[in-house]
Amino acid sequence: MQSLRLRISLLLCALTLLVAPSAGAANTLLLGVYYGNQGWKMDQVQALESWQGKRHAVVNLFTNWNSTSKTISNLFDQQLPNIWNNGNVPMVSWEPATGTTTPADIEVRIARGDYDSYITTWAVRMKIFLSGADGVYGNADDRRAYLRFAHEMNGDWYPWGATLGNNRPADYIAMWQRVKGRFDAQGIDATRLQWVWCVNHDDVGIATAEQFYPGDAFVNWVAIDGYNWGTSQSWSSWKGPAETYGNMITRVRALTSKPLAISEFASSTAGNGVSGKSHWIGDTFAYAAGQGVKMLVWFNEDKETDWAVFGGTGGDTVFKYGRTSYKAYASYKTAVGAYGISSDLTNPRLLSDAQFAGQ
Repeated sequence: MQSLRLRISLLLCALTLLVAPSAGAANTLLLGVYYGNQGWKMDQVQALESWQGKRHAVVNLFTNWNSTSKTISNLFDQQLPNIWNNGNVPMVSWEPATGTTTPADIEVRIARGDYDSYITTWAVRMKIFLSGADGVYGNADDRRAYLRFAHEMNGDWYPWGATLGNNRPADYIAMWQRVKGRFDAQGIDATRLQWVWCVNHDDVGIATAEQFYPGDAFVNWVAIDGYNWGTSQSWSSWKGPAETYGNMITRVRALTSKPLAISEFASSTAGNGVSGKSHWIGDTFAYAAGQGVKMLVWFNEDKETDWAVFGGTGGDTVFKYGRTSYKAYASYKTAVGAYGISSDLTNPRLLSDAQFAGQ
């Protein structure tokens, strides 16, 4: 009997080592999410945070180049302050799409200065937001933000990419450098605003990710977007995290030593069901931590397929927040607890300088 108990004890210890995160990998990933109504209200993000038991370090939102004063005011007077006041650092995915019809040569036009006035207006408003409640830039109450500009340019679905747009990678670089220069001219530095250059995990089109890199002097973070589509599409198949991200991680690491984020990630259930998605979640957090990734931002919306881990169409548990019941994936909560870095409400700037810079 004693021998049997010993064998059982050793087996349990071995299983624990197999499934538990290593001490060096735990709590190394800035925890981020895209969820809800772009910062108009924070109730959905708050429900998710209540369930997972950890506040997000980063909340992502998307905005375009609509130059109307209302669009700009909504972003800087309501959306970004709401995110910040919830205790999250905003990540602004700033898409150079100008409306229902974006010029095919939008990069060329931006690079030659056609949008300088709009960019300067936007930069001034960003500096006001970053200055905090006292309106003075450069003191202790200043805010932070990430600016993820013109992402996934190596795909074939955005006009600022060379495949769809009437432009070249060199035009993208010129655009990026000009826009960044307009912000620099306002005195906005990397202690308040970090620039995130983000590629798709696969090259889909006529140019490679590397061809679009603006240079280390113009970038603070590099990022990869990638999804496990499962069998949800006619062209897709189930892929684990190494197969999804490994090649591009190697390529980006060869390009620069800047800190790395996975700024959009999620999995479908198609092909492996709820159980398969649950395992994929835990595997991807562990893989990212093991690869030295510094930030993970879940795309929590059932858009093309069932991406959501909370409040979507699927899950293996239910959480009630107020009067609303949310379906959720328990493995996500477990992974967040093991690996995620939350914001620090005792820090008026929410993250330390090192955390914000991915160090």
